[in-house]
Amino acid sequence: MKTFFENRVKPNIGNILGLIALVCFYLIVGCPLRCFFGICCPGCGMTRACFSILKFDFVGAFNYHPLVFIMPICAIVFLVRKKLPKKLFNTLTLIAVILFICVYVYRLLSNSEYVYIDPSQGLVYKLFNYIKTFIGG
Repeated sequence: MKTFFENRVKPNIGNILGLIALVCFYLIVGCPLRCFFGICCPGCGMTRACFSILKFDFVGAFNYHPLVFIMPICAIVFLVRKKLPKKLFNTLTLIAVILFICVYVYRLLSNSEYVYIDPSQGLVYKLFNYIKTFIGG
């Protein structure tokens, strides 16, 4: 009889290590998209919003990310996804994605202080600038 490690952990060791690396990167550097490209992602502000909720600062949470209040619903739907009809799960997922995209576009167009596009702050831009300077002069 195979152990839990052999059945569950060993086949997924790459996924587990990747998740650990992503969490460490996120905790140390922050949003990978913003770090590399200088573009805030649709979820930017969500971590700060969650911390604001833990402090009972619901207005601050809403300002950081308006969709923070649907995250518990999304988590529950994700956890029971195998018990839901596939069509219902796909519909709920699509609604959540559309909501995130709409809020993201609105925040970009309204010049939100939490969501911005500034490629000059990204590592890729800085790297290309460094290479251009190095080669050019």
